[in-house]
Amino acid sequence: MSKTWQVIRFEVMRSLKKPSFWLAALLVPILLGFYIFIAAMSGYSAGESLEAGVDTSDMSLGVYDEADYLAIKTITNQKGEPQELKNYTNKESGIEDVQNKKLDVFYYLPANFGKEHRVEIYVKPDTVSVLDDYTNPIRGLLSATALSEVSEINYAVITGNVNYQTTTYEAENNNEVDQSKVLSQMVIPAIGLALFYILIVVLGNRLTAAMVEEKENRISELILTSIKPINLIIGKIISLMILGIIQLLVLVIPLVIVYFVALDRGLIPGNIHITFDAIMIAEYVALLFLSYFLFTSLCVVIGTMTSSAKDANSFMSVIIILTILPIFFISSFTGRDIQPFTYFLTYFPPSAPLALMLRGVFNTLPTWELLLGIADITIFGILFCRLATYIFCHNAIASTSKIDFKKLLGSPRRTWKE
Repeated sequence: MSKTWQVIRFEVMRSLKKPSFWLAALLVPILLGFYIFIAAMSGYSAGESLEAGVDTSDMSLGVYDEADYLAIKTITNQKGEPQELKNYTNKESGIEDVQNKKLDVFYYLPANFGKEHRVEIYVKPDTVSVLDDYTNPIRGLLSATALSEVSEINYAVITGNVNYQTTTYEAENNNEVDQSKVLSQMVIPAIGLALFYILIVVLGNRLTAAMVEEKENRISELILTSIKPINLIIGKIISLMILGIIQLLVLVIPLVIVYFVALDRGLIPGNIHITFDAIMIAEYVALLFLSYFLFTSLCVVIGTMTSSAKDANSFMSVIIILTILPIFFISSFTGRDIQPFTYFLTYFPPSAPLALMLRGVFNTLPTWELLLGIADITIFGILFCRLATYIFCHNAIASTSKIDFKKLLGSPRRTWKE
């Protein structure tokens, strides 16, 4: 084990001393936070603009109510000020004023408005945009007129402002279900799912490159003269996991700080009470750690098979697709009736981590299946680790991009055996 710890210490310290490691670790949360901020602000601004429509506060508005439906002819504009609409006696006069720019917006309610429910709007803006919406003033008039003739309770029913309260009982007894407990059962797997997804997407390519670089630099044969392959592979896997967790902490810790600051300042609703179960947290921490161990072992297998980073990246894309396969079939995880294909994804080694976490999010994963899944991931992680050692013994000094499967199936050099 001393040799293994030497590899771990060397790999971890070598990476931690590189400015590029910390640049990548710090750059990811900064860029991610900047992207989320820009996307949120852009989405908020766009949503506000679309919802508010065109600001008609400084526009002249006119209406011809041929159907004689409107009971009110005054609106409250975007500035919160009352704004009266000019009343026309015929449609042609309103359209003519719009064309001559004497009027900005003209609304026309035809005589058969009660049957067709159609309002005609005429405008002549200086710049035409497909996002322009001039319906808010007339919507306000129609709503105010309808509300004046409808009771308060009917208006609440029609507009969907009725509050619904649901009480759910447990399947085994008549105890009321604690909604905060149900929410906790969804939050913990969701956090694990997000963290694992970050690990495989952000750090995936570095895992394969770590094994290829020795062969590209032609120093793998020198390493094997002083250390056994099993010690090297285990040391590589553990060191890669440590570095990945360090980078993950650099990303997560600022997010946690921002969350608590926002919660303290009232930017996040504080009336959502979530109780965290220590046993469940321990189970999903173990699932996250062992899932990363499985994924790292798979990446190391690819790194031992190939002799260049280019070839490793090609195989790496296949591993990524197999790992995120449950996301493409997410509908099979949302139902209560679990299909055979869902069970296949749950225990198929590359897809098992995400499948287990998705089933945890949708509360379709009993504890015994979670433990069985953890055991499945652990066993296959160890097997892939052994497979990486076996392949490395055959392919340590490969110098061509072509994978020689005949060589991989042969006997390794005696001096490299464990």
